[in-house]
Amino acid sequence: MTTERGDQDVTGTGGQGGLARAVLEIEGMHCGSCSALIEETLVEDLGVASAHVDLEARRATVTFDPSVHSVTDLCDAVAAAGYRAAAVEQ
Repeated sequence: MTTERGDQDVTGTGGQGGLARAVLEIEGMHCGSCSALIEETLVEDLGVASAHVDLEARRATVTFDPSVHSVTDLCDAVAAAGYRAAAVEQ
């Protein structure tokens, strides 16, 4: 499942169009409800265009506006939801 904000253009991932992509390693997920909660938490923040959490891989791919949020902010949002997140080196 991918959660997207309806009011933001998700085109231009990878830094084009002002958006950036981050991959986060997530700890503490146990089920689909966990991954859905993390997606919803990330998309609720302004500047986050989309979030996809892969439960099996234990990773989240987030498309966001780096002028609004940093990767640290994304990890902090995941932590506030009760999980641990760290950026994956790309």
